[in-house]
Amino acid sequence: MKNIAYIYLVLLAMLLSHAGLYAQEADSVTVPADTTVLPMATGYDWITYRGKADIIDTGGTRTCNFYMVNRTDSILYLNIHAYGVEVMRAVFTPDSVIYVNKLTSQYYRDTYKPINKFLPFSIDFQTVQALFNGRTEMLPQGQKLSYEYSAFAPVDSASSFFTEFVFKELNRVIEVRGKIKVIRLNVPGVTNIRIPEKFERITL
Repeated sequence: MKNIAYIYLVLLAMLLSHAGLYAQEADSVTVPADTTVLPMATGYDWITYRGKADIIDTGGTRTCNFYMVNRTDSILYLNIHAYGVEVMRAVFTPDSVIYVNKLTSQYYRDTYKPINKFLPFSIDFQTVQALFNGRTEMLPQGQKLSYEYSAFAPVDSASSFFTEFVFKELNRVIEVRGKIKVIRLNVPGVTNIRIPEKFERITL
């Protein structure tokens, strides 16, 4: 079972709960009513975007901002922050995961194997990439999870990209509603990550 979406939802909810962040009004992304929906963008080497997400669970609703950079089939960088404070950053590659939590002064650096032994499902780079790029044909089917992408807006003269998404884990009632903006194709972005010397390593 390949399901990065569940760990993504739980991770966001956990981090924001620890940070004590509460909901605020999200930026809106307006798509003109007369915009023709173009085919979903594919074939790019790089994609970057920024956005805001509301995480809804039994503890209430919390909000974060995020920045995503993906060099396709190579590396995916994710930075989550709120109120000008970085909460976490993570780098996914086909062979490894590096995660740095600024709130707890901890980090994880290893392969996917320890994560997959700890969780009741498995994750890999291709599934992570598909989730953030809206490639539904590459995402797992028939699970207690729904993922929706909508409000497609043009990114060039021939293609479009989603500007809204909803991830919902049905069993644990965790939901993420996000809106993205500043979508750039084939413009390289930052993918580096530094682990402070004093941070404690997370061992699974």
